Amino acid sequence: MKKWIAAGLLAASLAACNVTITLPSSVIVVDGSAVSAGPIDEGQSTRFSFLVGASPVRLDVTDLTNGAAGSLRLRVYDANDVLYAQTVSRYYFTAPYPEVVSVGVGALGITASPIYSINLPANFGRGTLEVTNLDVNPTSVQVAAVSRAALPYSAGDPAAPQGFSATSTGALIYLGQTDAWKYEGSSGATLELLGGEIVHATAKVTRGLDTLVRLEPGEQYVGLEPGDIVYVQAQGNGALAGFCNTLAGCADGTTSGEYTLAVTP
Repeated sequence: MKKWIAAGLLAASLAACNVTITLPSSVIVVDGSAVSAGPIDEGQSTRFSFLVGASPVRLDVTDLTNGAAGSLRLRVYDANDVLYAQTVSRYYFTAPYPEVVSVGVGALGITASPIYSINLPANFGRGTLEVTNLDVNPTSVQVAAVSRAALPYSAGDPAAPQGFSATSTGALIYLGQTDAWKYEGSSGATLELLGGEIVHATAKVTRGLDTLVRLEPGEQYVGLEPGDIVYVQAQGNGALAGFCNTLAGCADGTTSGEYTLAVTP
């Protein structure tokens, strides 16, 4: 009771002085100024709210104090406060689904780096970012939200596949993402799935209603024909996603989510 009275008297006193009380580091504005928070003790968390509209967004968190320790955990919650994604390392992140366990992703295994990121698809809506310090030493963080261009093969519409006739590269950068490609070469070819090992990309080649083959990274399919559709996603129904840095619109700084559909006559 005494604490409540003291808090009330303080608020009244500040109101009389025309002072506005603002919770620090509470809101991230997309493409706005970065927000800082801390110090955050071991095991403690700080939360930030954000809004993702018509453009995809990348949330970037910089460990200002213990950058080399690799000891932050990022968790994103949706508008209903349901856990949507969490960091696994600097190189990729995961949805907290049971099937993730089946692909061997058990521990966080954060890679030492001062910057951690999570990509969110367009129209994600309102959400909350929770940053937890896992290091024994207190740390401070800086958080920013950056809008990013939607990649043509990542438009979220498998019914409108991207055409390709030669070797092409894509990237799985959103949880649950399925990239759709339509082979438009003039003759048959051999298709090989390269890269995407960290997010464990898989490719499915279809012709009409038939699935012809499923490819793991490094595997080939001899018999690709014009009109065949190739779907690429992460193993586990898109439970993993990563980053890219060699494609237009990708400036994450790693290539964990990138894959290549290699085509040879």
